[in-house]
Amino acid sequence: MYFELIIESMKNLARHKLRSFLTALGIIFGIASVMSMVSTGEGAKREILSQIGELGIRNIIINAKKPPVSDDVRETSTSRVLRYGLTFRDADQIRKTLPTVVRVLPVHDVKQWIWFKSRRLEAKVRGVTPEYFETLNLKVFFGRALSEVDALEQRRVCVVRAGLLRQARYLGDPLKLDLRIGTQFYRVVGLLPDYAFHSPNKAVLGIDDRALEVYVPFESVISRFGLESFNRQSGSSERTRVELNQIVCQVESKEEVLQTARCIKAIMKKFHPKKDYQTTVPLELLESSEKTQKVFNLVLPIIAGISLLVGGIGVLNIMLASITERTREIGIRRAIGATRLDITAQFLVETVTLTVVGGIIGVGVGIGGTYILERVTGWDTVVTPWAVTLSLGISCVTGVLFGLYPARRAAMMDPITALGRE
Repeated sequence: MYFELIIESMKNLARHKLRSFLTALGIIFGIASVMSMVSTGEGAKREILSQIGELGIRNIIINAKKPPVSDDVRETSTSRVLRYGLTFRDADQIRKTLPTVVRVLPVHDVKQWIWFKSRRLEAKVRGVTPEYFETLNLKVFFGRALSEVDALEQRRVCVVRAGLLRQARYLGDPLKLDLRIGTQFYRVVGLLPDYAFHSPNKAVLGIDDRALEVYVPFESVISRFGLESFNRQSGSSERTRVELNQIVCQVESKEEVLQTARCIKAIMKKFHPKKDYQTTVPLELLESSEKTQKVFNLVLPIIAGISLLVGGIGVLNIMLASITERTREIGIRRAIGATRLDITAQFLVETVTLTVVGGIIGVGVGIGGTYILERVTGWDTVVTPWAVTLSLGISCVTGVLFGLYPARRAAMMDPITALGRE
């Protein structure tokens, strides 16, 4: 019986194609908005989780930060050494004081020029330990990462970004390249992907967007480049001395990260009254993003629900008009034996069919809309089976909620009165 009702409802909707299409437009755009918003929200969620996962849930990252220099100091000193940032003592204090920290990785940065024949590129030479790559999920796709032997023997080897060789227009075997950094040559032993980190992660890790990173054994950087660097501005020669630009701490377990982070902040606050550092805890970022995501997931369905409400009101209005037009038909059906339940089922199935067809079209429009949105804005969108099921389920519920009143109104008509109406 219900199959026959669906066929009959499709015929009734086909008799007024334009009216049925215009009625379904509200449902189509409502479902499309649900699809687009849910897909965008899911894409944003996965993107955030991916970025935080790259930083490491068990990691605590401390970056050196240059404190503001007062005008009096700037005017009275034309040549001086500015000391700030992290120190070897900080790393030792964390290593000796906190048993929950299993790794304390020092990082020292040096800005140098890289030469390819007559071509010059600015690069940030990062002195790192071999564990740095594993701790921060840096995966070498060609060659190898730095090793313990490289560190012990202070070898002149390096790991570079693939983008560096592309900018230098180098077409040979990367592992046979001796890279000139400043006045020294370093053999390339491994390549990293171009975009291993996104913009927020670059800020956390202290990576300069304008400079290319070259990873060198920590001991080689300290012994060959030293701890001081020069900044020439307005005719003055300012030297800066930063022992460590970054300290990466890895905690034994996820449950101990927040407590360990509070202890590290207390240690840093004691030894750095100028606050020349910045601490980042990826786990805190994750919890904050989850709270934001919950609000996002609550607001989006409300916005989409408003669109569906407007579409449902349009369906309700058209169905009431359709019942008025088909009053005589209702009277004939009741006269030949149709019950009130049959009339209710007839018009309810017709309404649900209209909204479901609109929902299917809306899902297609929503998928196309998410693809266009991703292409235009660059946002990551993810269309999941759950989003499709949710959208179709909402269209069915909308049909039932806004079709029940017109269907019951048609079923409650008096047959004699209905037959006598022109």
